[in-house]
Parts: sequence; structure tokens; C-alpha cells
Amino acid sequence: MKASNIFRKPSFLKGFARTFDLFGTLDQYKYSYNSDSALIKRDWQVVGLDLRASLKNYGKSSYRS
Repeated sequence: MKASNIFRKPSFLKGFARTFDLFGTLDQYKYSYNSDSALIKRDWQVVGLDLRASLKNYGKSSYRS
């Protein structure tokens, strides 16, 4: 699954500088109007993969309540 490229990689210096950035001028995101729907779609795909893996492994554990 393709990773999101909206956020930049974090660095120690940027993180330290954000401590003093009171007006949020350091954060610049690559944003487009189509990215919201693409990210929501990807999130639901990940939820589906998690559900599929959970259903596949259901009942395989040795712990029973």
C-alpha cells in the first residue's frame, strides 16, 4: 500500500524549532483537494486488512474465556 507523502520526515532540529514556533510558520504541507479522499480510502483499506487478519486468526489462540 502506498504511504502518504503529505508529511515531511521529522528531524531533531525541526522538532526543537517547533517548540518556539508560536504561529505555526514552520509546518508546510503538500496538500491537494484530492488527497483527503485518497487518504480516507487508504485508511479504510487498512481497516479492512486488519479485520481480514483478525477473522482469519479468530479461534486459533489457546486462551478461551
